[in-house]
Amino acid sequence: MKQHIFFTGFMASGKSRTGRALAERLGRTFVDTDAVIVERAGKSITDIFAQDGEAAFRQMERDIIAEIARNEAPQVVSLGGGALNQPENLKVIRESGTIIRLWASPEILSERIGRKNTRPLLANLSDEERLAKIKTMLKEREPIYAQADFSVESTNDATETHVIERIMHMLQFWKSHALDVRPSSGGRYPIFIGKNITPDAACLLEGLRLSPNYEFLVCTDTTIAKAQNEMLRELRGQAGRCPIFRFQAGERNKTLHNLNQLFSFMLHRGYTRKSCLLQFSGGVVGDMAGFGAATYQRGIPFIQFPTTLLSMVDSSVGGKVAVNHPEGKNMIGAFYQPQAVVCDLATLRTLPENEYLAGLAEIVKYGVIYDEEFFRYIEQHIDGIKRHDDETLRHLIFRSCEIKAEVVGIDEKESGLRAILNYGHTFGHAIEKLTNYEMFSHGIAVSLGMRVAARAAVLLGMLDEAAEKRQNALLDALGFVKTFNVDKEKAWEAMAVDKKAEKGARVYILPTKIGEVKKVVNVDKDVIAKAWEAIR
Repeated sequence: MKQHIFFTGFMASGKSRTGRALAERLGRTFVDTDAVIVERAGKSITDIFAQDGEAAFRQMERDIIAEIARNEAPQVVSLGGGALNQPENLKVIRESGTIIRLWASPEILSERIGRKNTRPLLANLSDEERLAKIKTMLKEREPIYAQADFSVESTNDATETHVIERIMHMLQFWKSHALDVRPSSGGRYPIFIGKNITPDAACLLEGLRLSPNYEFLVCTDTTIAKAQNEMLRELRGQAGRCPIFRFQAGERNKTLHNLNQLFSFMLHRGYTRKSCLLQFSGGVVGDMAGFGAATYQRGIPFIQFPTTLLSMVDSSVGGKVAVNHPEGKNMIGAFYQPQAVVCDLATLRTLPENEYLAGLAEIVKYGVIYDEEFFRYIEQHIDGIKRHDDETLRHLIFRSCEIKAEVVGIDEKESGLRAILNYGHTFGHAIEKLTNYEMFSHGIAVSLGMRVAARAAVLLGMLDEAAEKRQNALLDALGFVKTFNVDKEKAWEAMAVDKKAEKGARVYILPTKIGEVKKVVNVDKDVIAKAWEAIR
């Protein structure tokens, strides 16, 4: 848990009352920023607004929040209703604590505010005028309140004890909050990494304000449904004992035809736009359920619960969702971000060793393309990786997700930097297509593709042979397959329809050193043919 706990929310949402009670429960000091401002100014907030103006009030607010952030003793803080409107405040608060949003319906807020009629922005209004203005202000401030880590409802029916218990339960779940993804198009969503956290998913659904307002559907596949039957039941229970839809397992079933079966299932059961898909499986179902969520009734929320190492570090993060076409992999899809990603290490216990290895390929990729220090960490922890050590895995997943989140934060839709994530994929996808997606899993194909890409870079004089050998030595140490005799002509044809091609130009991501790659266009066919020799 981060150091401080900040409460945000609209005026009269109960921030001070609830914050004071939580501080007492945790044995912390409670601070109400509005009360501190009143004490220091020697006058009410109404008088500050009237005599000094809102700008003066906001400056005092910024100064107090900065003081709190510097305080090493953990505190519980009630923020003024507009505090997060100030970008400077938001940055300081997020870096120093967890943000909890208290919320209530506009009608409840209006009734509470009307009891005293002392709020400067809503004073001297009729009941109807006050309610209308509250609705307008809530709509305007929603993007700011959405910055909270999680939300808790504050109703007149719920006791203070009940609200505090809900907050305590959610804070426990949010200890597994590892990082946020902030796509370049805006917004943010959390990634959680922990062990046995799926059975507490109700905290996530409630905290994201999806439950109880949304109807849920768990999507999985036939293999995971058997291997993870107990965890699947737990997730279903956390989502109100919702139905489960099972795709046929396997890359070859990642088609529009099978996706349409999901649509039919949902339509026959009356799922509306107030629906949320909970994807509990690997990358294939993640892509399909994500694309289904992107297109069902023009878009509904979905949450990723990846159950393979590969999907935890790759497909579940970044919002690329798609199905395959006979002409190529992932040719029909969209960029559509999830509401959250939950990486539960407990789901990896049933993962076959070859699937575990497939995930490691993507992890090695992140070291090659972006972070030589991370690559070195992998080299130094071979034994822990092979033992499936929890702490080693947690770091591998965290750093991989962190790298991908940083790249997606700069370039969400692959117009520039994000293309580096395709290292090894152009060659790997060709291998997958030529083997009808049956001989190698995606990750293993990518590991072979990385060997070919590194050889191409050496042939072009971009990479020294020592770096190529270092990459391949790590792949060897982890136990990756070294060879596959590809038909070079057919591979050349297969790469022509790769989705990364640009207006007929063939695009390759090739390394210049460990930790750095660059995009190269239209490499000579003879060079590519020679590069395939790396895995013969």
